[in-house]
Amino acid sequence: MADELQALLKKIDEEGLKKTEAKSAELLAQARLEADALLAQARAEGAELLEGARREAELLRQNSEQALRQAARNVLLELRGVLEQRLRQAVESLMQASLPAEQLAQIIASLCTAYLAQGGKEDRLELLLPEQQYQELVGAVNAALAADLRQNCELSPSRSVTGGFKLLFKGSDVLYDFTDKALAETLTAHLSPKITGILSEQF
Repeated sequence: MADELQALLKKIDEEGLKKTEAKSAELLAQARLEADALLAQARAEGAELLEGARREAELLRQNSEQALRQAARNVLLELRGVLEQRLRQAVESLMQASLPAEQLAQIIASLCTAYLAQGGKEDRLELLLPEQQYQELVGAVNAALAADLRQNCELSPSRSVTGGFKLLFKGSDVLYDFTDKALAETLTAHLSPKITGILSEQF
């Protein structure tokens, strides 16, 4: 009887051990599955964070490059404006210095003579002259114009003219601007594309 009891107890112990081992194996497998899932999730989240960081870095780089390009463009435009202004001033000063009153009077007289001689004798011309040169130019122009043409040309001082002259056809709205400023602006407009080209090569 004692042997049978001992055998029964041994069997119970063995079955309990097997159940414990099976339960342990099940728990271990479940733990491994959960660990693998957590590891996969961590890897996915890490990859997503890394990709987000890369996108932000690329966006920051693009924005920085765009800001630099815009800054360079602003500098270029400002520099071109300064150069054009200085060029205009230089051309205007050069024209004032290189065109004395006697030569300007001769140009005015030649222009009026040529126009009036080509069928414009019925027209009245008004010449707007610089105030500071007016007296000198009046004498020089009248001396250069033929007597019969003087009556068709009226010479007037103008505060808006600092150099050169303006030619107005009286009775109409036709005005030709031959002032130093107008001619300087024309030359500057012609030279501006070249300035832009030079600056573009440098930037």
